[in-house]
Amino acid sequence: MKKVATLLLMLSGFPVFSTHLIGGYIQAERVSGSLTFEFTVNLYMNDTGGNDQTDPIQLCPGDGAGPIAMPRQAQLRVGNSIIRSIYKIRHTYSGTGSGTYTVSVQIANRSEVNNLPNSIQTPFYLETTFSSTVVNNLPVFQGPVPESLTVPVNRKAVYNFLATDTDGDSVAHYVIRLRNGECQKSSQQLPDYVFPNDVSRKGTFKIDPKTGLVTWDAPTEVGLYNFAVVAEEWRNGQRISTTVFDMVTRVVDQPGGNPDAIPPYEPVLERGLLTAVEERIDEPALTVTVSPSPSENRFLVRMKSRTPTTATFQLLDSQGRLMQETTTRTAVLEIEQALGHEKLAPGLYLIRTSARGRVYSTKVIKR
Repeated sequence: MKKVATLLLMLSGFPVFSTHLIGGYIQAERVSGSLTFEFTVNLYMNDTGGNDQTDPIQLCPGDGAGPIAMPRQAQLRVGNSIIRSIYKIRHTYSGTGSGTYTVSVQIANRSEVNNLPNSIQTPFYLETTFSSTVVNNLPVFQGPVPESLTVPVNRKAVYNFLATDTDGDSVAHYVIRLRNGECQKSSQQLPDYVFPNDVSRKGTFKIDPKTGLVTWDAPTEVGLYNFAVVAEEWRNGQRISTTVFDMVTRVVDQPGGNPDAIPPYEPVLERGLLTAVEERIDEPALTVTVSPSPSENRFLVRMKSRTPTTATFQLLDSQGRLMQETTTRTAVLEIEQALGHEKLAPGLYLIRTSARGRVYSTKVIKR
């Protein structure tokens, strides 16, 4: 009996989802330097049902054309009860307009999750934005490992969403709110969506912009949760593509968790609060540092530039509200600027430094 119980506990650690659709993203690849692109949609799903509902799927190419049927090309088993369905199609653009296109996929429903009311009636939506005027290979996600999608309650969960780029462009990763959009219309955030740690208002939900590692410290309620990661591709200070990966994670009741070790609640610092270049670009010609963090009082921003420059310094709260702003008027090589004050409420803040057409953003904590 003890062996049976142990076996059942081991099996509960593998991803078994009640819904067929778990996640996915769209890849775009130029064909031989032309205006023809091959699009690949990767959908992760439970192999116990629902496959017929997703063959074919409809791709919106973003150039005014109507949806295009994408047939399924292959199915690969990537984990226990999880398969990756691969859809491919080619589309040729006219070359008119700005040359920037957003391709998207909308599927009838998504998983029933704890952090989106009426989620099974909400379409599952993916999008990728790219420029046809740039010779480029878009980043490709290397994960996550399917087994990592099922996590124990009251224990830190880590998901790998690293996206790599064969051209050597910079890639930054952010968590964003789920979106939905009709073909030929701009997508919008889902107004009722909340991030996974917002449900219980306990712990943190963060991503490392450089490595793509998402850390949830820690789930406190069992069930399914939905979140999305965007990989932004940058070249010479210009954003040239964005790819959204939408994914579901399953929190299960397993022994060994420690609810007393869960850190205080912090709201997610989402991508919508940041503009232009993130701190990953920190070019040798201009560096920005912020200290201390955490701070009991103020934060000191130090900026050094190889050529004289002015700068604007902003302090924003976790909701993106501007708390303080100051702009220097004289171009210099080094600037020190204090932000914040003793009466500033404890919590997570964003310090944004704008100089030489770039924006450097740093998260800080006020005690």
